[in-house]
Amino acid sequence: MATANCNCSKCNDNPSRCGCGDKAKTNPCTYTDCTVGSERCGDVQDAACVTYGGQSFTIGQANALLAIDSGERLDSIIQKFANMIANNLGACNSDDVNHNPFNVYITNIKSDEATVVWNGVSNTSSGTNVYVDTQSSSSGWTLVNPNPAPLTTFTQKITGLTANTAYKVKVETSSPPSGCKVMEVLFKTLAS
Repeated sequence: MATANCNCSKCNDNPSRCGCGDKAKTNPCTYTDCTVGSERCGDVQDAACVTYGGQSFTIGQANALLAIDSGERLDSIIQKFANMIANNLGACNSDDVNHNPFNVYITNIKSDEATVVWNGVSNTSSGTNVYVDTQSSSSGWTLVNPNPAPLTTFTQKITGLTANTAYKVKVETSSPPSGCKVMEVLFKTLAS
Protein backbone atom coordinates (compact mmCIF):
# COMPACT_ATOMS: atom_id res chain seq x y z
CA MET A 1 0.00 0.00 0.00
CA ALA A 2 1.25 3.43 -0.80
CA THR A 3 1.87 6.13 1.75
CA ALA A 4 1.40 9.07 -0.59
CA ASN A 5 -1.34 10.61 1.57
CA CYS A 6 0.47 9.97 4.82
CA ASN A 7 1.72 13.00 6.72
CA CYS A 8 5.16 11.48 7.33
CA SER A 9 6.56 14.66 8.86
CA LYS A 10 4.62 13.74 12.00
CA CYS A 11 5.43 10.02 12.07
CA ASN A 12 6.92 8.23 15.01
CA ASP A 13 10.56 7.19 15.24
CA ASN A 14 11.09 6.16 11.61
CA PRO A 15 9.49 8.52 9.04
CA SER A 16 10.65 6.33 6.14
CA ARG A 17 8.28 3.56 7.31
CA CYS A 18 5.59 5.99 8.34
CA GLY A 19 3.62 3.13 9.90
CA CYS A 20 0.46 4.60 11.27
CA GLY A 21 2.56 7.07 13.18
CA ASP A 22 0.83 10.16 11.88
CA LYS A 23 0.66 11.75 15.33
CA ALA A 24 -1.62 14.51 14.09
CA LYS A 25 -4.02 11.86 12.74
CA THR A 26 -4.59 13.98 9.66
CA ASN A 27 -4.36 11.16 7.14
CA PRO A 28 -4.63 7.39 7.46
CA CYS A 29 -1.20 5.83 7.20
CA THR A 30 -0.24 2.33 6.22
CA TYR A 31 2.57 0.15 7.40
CA THR A 32 5.03 -0.26 4.54
CA ASP A 33 7.65 -2.63 5.96
CA CYS A 34 6.24 -6.06 5.09
CA THR A 35 9.51 -7.97 5.18
CA VAL A 36 8.81 -9.76 8.47
CA GLY A 37 6.33 -12.64 8.65
CA SER A 38 3.76 -13.69 6.12
CA GLU A 39 1.13 -11.07 6.87
CA ARG A 40 -0.29 -8.91 4.10
CA CYS A 41 0.75 -5.30 4.37
CA GLY A 42 -2.83 -4.17 4.90
CA ASP A 43 -3.16 -6.55 7.86
CA VAL A 44 -0.30 -5.11 9.90
CA GLN A 45 -1.13 -2.54 12.57
CA ASP A 46 1.28 -0.70 14.82
CA ALA A 47 -0.07 -1.36 18.34
CA ALA A 48 1.26 2.02 19.47
CA CYS A 49 -1.08 3.70 17.00
CA VAL A 50 -4.26 1.73 17.71
CA THR A 51 -6.59 2.70 20.52
CA TYR A 52 -9.51 0.91 22.10
CA GLY A 53 -12.65 2.68 20.94
CA GLY A 54 -15.25 0.87 23.04
CA GLN A 55 -16.71 1.90 26.36
CA SER A 56 -14.47 1.97 29.42
CA PHE A 57 -14.91 -1.03 31.69
CA THR A 58 -13.60 -2.70 34.82
CA ILE A 59 -13.47 -6.34 35.82
CA GLY A 60 -12.99 -7.56 39.36
CA GLN A 61 -13.23 -6.06 42.77
CA ALA A 62 -11.07 -4.05 45.15
CA ASN A 63 -7.40 -5.12 45.07
CA ALA A 64 -8.04 -7.24 41.96
CA LEU A 65 -9.39 -4.69 39.51
CA LEU A 66 -8.62 -4.53 35.80
CA ALA A 67 -9.65 -1.27 34.12
CA ILE A 68 -9.62 -0.66 30.36
CA ASP A 69 -10.39 2.90 29.30
CA SER A 70 -11.87 4.11 26.04
CA GLY A 71 -9.04 5.70 24.06
CA GLU A 72 -6.36 3.62 25.79
CA ARG A 73 -3.52 2.52 23.53
CA LEU A 74 -3.51 -1.12 22.45
CA ASP A 75 0.11 -1.60 23.51
CA SER A 76 -0.85 -0.45 27.02
CA ILE A 77 -3.70 -2.98 27.13
CA ILE A 78 -1.35 -5.75 25.91
CA GLN A 79 1.15 -4.84 28.64
CA LYS A 80 -1.63 -4.96 31.26
CA PHE A 81 -2.62 -8.45 30.16
CA ALA A 82 1.01 -9.60 30.01
CA ASN A 83 1.45 -8.28 33.56
CA MET A 84 -1.65 -10.22 34.63
CA ILE A 85 -0.30 -13.41 33.06
CA ALA A 86 3.06 -13.00 34.83
CA ASN A 87 1.69 -11.82 38.19
CA ASN A 88 -1.97 -12.91 38.20
CA LEU A 89 -4.64 -10.29 38.73
CA GLY A 90 -4.20 -8.79 42.14
CA ALA A 91 -1.81 -6.66 44.18
CA CYS A 92 0.80 -6.42 41.39
CA ASN A 93 -1.49 -4.83 38.84
CA SER A 94 -4.90 -3.99 40.29
CA ASP A 95 -5.98 -0.58 39.06
CA ASP A 96 -6.88 0.59 42.58
CA VAL A 97 -3.61 -0.28 44.39
CA ASN A 98 0.04 0.73 44.04
CA HIS A 99 1.38 -1.01 40.92
CA ASN A 100 4.18 -0.55 38.43
CA PRO A 101 3.43 1.66 35.39
CA PHE A 102 1.87 0.30 32.19
CA ASN A 103 2.48 1.35 28.61
CA VAL A 104 6.25 1.54 28.89
CA TYR A 105 8.08 2.15 25.62
CA ILE A 106 11.29 3.62 24.23
CA THR A 107 11.45 6.54 21.80
CA ASN A 108 14.07 8.92 20.35
CA ILE A 109 16.67 6.16 20.18
CA LYS A 110 20.11 7.45 19.20
CA SER A 111 23.61 6.00 19.38
CA ASP A 112 24.23 7.25 22.94
CA GLU A 113 20.79 7.99 24.38
CA ALA A 114 17.12 7.08 24.37
CA THR A 115 13.97 8.23 26.11
CA VAL A 116 11.69 5.95 28.10
CA VAL A 117 8.01 6.91 28.22
CA TRP A 118 5.29 5.47 30.44
CA ASN A 119 1.84 6.05 31.85
CA GLY A 120 -0.63 4.01 33.83
CA VAL A 121 1.01 5.14 37.06
CA SER A 122 -0.91 4.22 40.18
CA ASN A 123 -2.25 7.24 42.03
CA THR A 124 -1.21 5.50 45.27
CA SER A 125 2.46 5.55 44.23
CA SER A 126 4.92 8.03 45.69
CA GLY A 127 6.98 8.26 42.48
CA THR A 128 8.62 6.31 39.67
CA ASN A 129 12.15 4.93 39.22
CA VAL A 130 13.78 4.06 35.87
CA TYR A 131 16.52 1.42 35.58
CA VAL A 132 18.70 0.40 32.62
CA ASP A 133 21.01 -2.56 31.93
CA THR A 134 22.54 -4.24 28.90
CA GLN A 135 20.77 -7.31 27.55
CA SER A 136 23.94 -9.38 27.27
CA SER A 137 26.84 -9.21 29.69
CA SER A 138 24.50 -7.82 32.27
CA SER A 139 26.23 -5.67 34.86
CA GLY A 140 23.15 -5.20 37.01
CA TRP A 141 20.41 -2.59 36.96
CA THR A 142 21.51 1.05 37.11
CA LEU A 143 19.11 3.64 38.50
CA VAL A 144 18.74 6.38 35.87
CA ASN A 145 16.93 9.02 37.93
CA PRO A 146 18.52 9.80 41.32
CA ASN A 147 15.17 10.82 42.81
CA PRO A 148 11.83 9.17 42.05
CA ALA A 149 9.99 10.94 39.23
CA PRO A 150 6.81 12.62 40.50
CA LEU A 151 3.45 11.20 39.42
CA THR A 152 3.09 14.00 36.87
CA THR A 153 6.31 12.99 35.02
CA PHE A 154 6.05 10.31 32.32
CA THR A 155 9.41 10.47 30.51
CA GLN A 156 13.06 10.00 31.37
CA LYS A 157 16.03 10.51 29.06
CA ILE A 158 18.72 7.84 29.40
CA THR A 159 22.18 9.13 28.44
CA GLY A 160 25.69 7.69 28.35
CA LEU A 161 24.67 4.62 26.34
CA THR A 162 27.03 2.77 24.02
CA ALA A 163 26.34 2.73 20.28
CA ASN A 164 24.95 -0.43 18.66
CA THR A 165 24.22 -2.06 22.03
CA ALA A 166 21.12 -3.95 23.17
CA TYR A 167 19.60 -2.60 26.39
CA LYS A 168 16.67 -3.34 28.66
CA VAL A 169 14.77 -0.80 30.74
CA LYS A 170 12.34 -1.23 33.59
CA VAL A 171 10.11 1.40 35.14
CA GLU A 172 8.75 0.71 38.60
CA THR A 173 6.98 2.52 41.35
CA SER A 174 9.35 3.83 44.03
CA SER A 175 7.71 1.48 46.54
CA PRO A 176 6.95 -1.63 44.44
CA PRO A 177 4.54 -4.25 45.72
CA SER A 178 6.42 -7.21 47.16
CA GLY A 179 7.11 -10.11 44.80
CA CYS A 180 5.77 -8.42 41.66
CA LYS A 181 7.51 -8.99 38.34
CA VAL A 182 8.38 -5.78 36.48
CA MET A 183 8.06 -5.37 32.72
CA GLU A 184 11.37 -5.00 30.88
CA VAL A 185 11.35 -3.13 27.57
CA LEU A 186 14.08 -4.07 25.10
CA PHE A 187 15.77 -1.78 22.57
CA LYS A 188 19.06 -1.33 20.73
CA THR A 189 20.98 1.92 20.29
CA LEU A 190 21.88 3.05 16.78
CA ALA A 191 25.34 2.59 15.32
CA SER A 192 27.46 5.74 15.58
